[in-house]
Amino acid sequence: MEQKNHSPERGGAPVRRSIFDQPRKAVSGMVYSGAIIGMLVISLAFSVTVAVLSKTLGMTVDEISDTQVYKYFSYVLYQVVYVAVILAFALIYREKPSAFGWRKAAHPKYYLIGLVLLFGLMFSFNFVSNAFIAFLKLFGYNLPDSSLPSLEGGGFIGVLIVVAVLPAVLEETLFRGIILEGIKDVGTVAACLLGGALFCIFHQNPSQTVYQFVCGAAFTLLALRADSLLPTVFIHFVNNAFILFEEKYSFLGGLPFAGEVTLYVLSALCLLGSLAYLIFFDKRNDRKKEGEIKPFVLSALAGILLCVLFWFVNFAGSLGG
Repeated sequence: MEQKNHSPERGGAPVRRSIFDQPRKAVSGMVYSGAIIGMLVISLAFSVTVAVLSKTLGMTVDEISDTQVYKYFSYVLYQVVYVAVILAFALIYREKPSAFGWRKAAHPKYYLIGLVLLFGLMFSFNFVSNAFIAFLKLFGYNLPDSSLPSLEGGGFIGVLIVVAVLPAVLEETLFRGIILEGIKDVGTVAACLLGGALFCIFHQNPSQTVYQFVCGAAFTLLALRADSLLPTVFIHFVNNAFILFEEKYSFLGGLPFAGEVTLYVLSALCLLGSLAYLIFFDKRNDRKKEGEIKPFVLSALAGILLCVLFWFVNFAGSLGG
């Protein structure tokens, strides 16, 4: 359980906390809400800037949205928010990177387990993910078009950095680092489920909800077992990079039916095997419930509600048409 600070001058009465003097669990919730609010503020500022530029340059907003500069900024702006939130947390609470998962060496087996797990998620779990998308389509949902910058020539390296490298490092630092460090005393199972839920609504992408929930939960479990976020940074990067390579080269599009069946069967075995090992055989850093989740939820509530709201906004915006 979390300990409360007590003041000798008040005969043991709890000391009134300032906003910068909160239990570690509440701080994790503040980080989550701060990231979401920061994303909202910078998105609004970006939209206003684009509107002003459209009048100044004599271009429509759609024309500006089609430019490579706009597409790069639409990815980089969120990374700026993540960096700001991480730095603010580190400076205000004086926590070194090693305190939330960085610089902690992970056993090499966790990188291998992570790759096996990811292979299973990317292929066999597509059946469940596609079924969820089919369910959304019953309500008139249409998959949004890709807004990636150009993958041609040297542009591929730039996209790899802003779509694969930066999100892997910064999102893992937030979720499997700062936030997980604050909530892991609620127990391994609860921490994984909560980590998955926070991760999927954070992205506010209806079509990816199920996939991101399972990824978030599985990545949380891997980070707990490894006691490091380095393996999850690695597989997060591999996941995003693979998507980009597939987008550019479409090397899976020509697989024969027998090849597809083999791929899905192997990936299903990898998914089940890696999860079974992490859940039932590797009990490293396994924890029962030791603390309450309420302090985190109260601090994260603003961010959670905003995420849910924008999930429905994005869903509604993709209906019809």
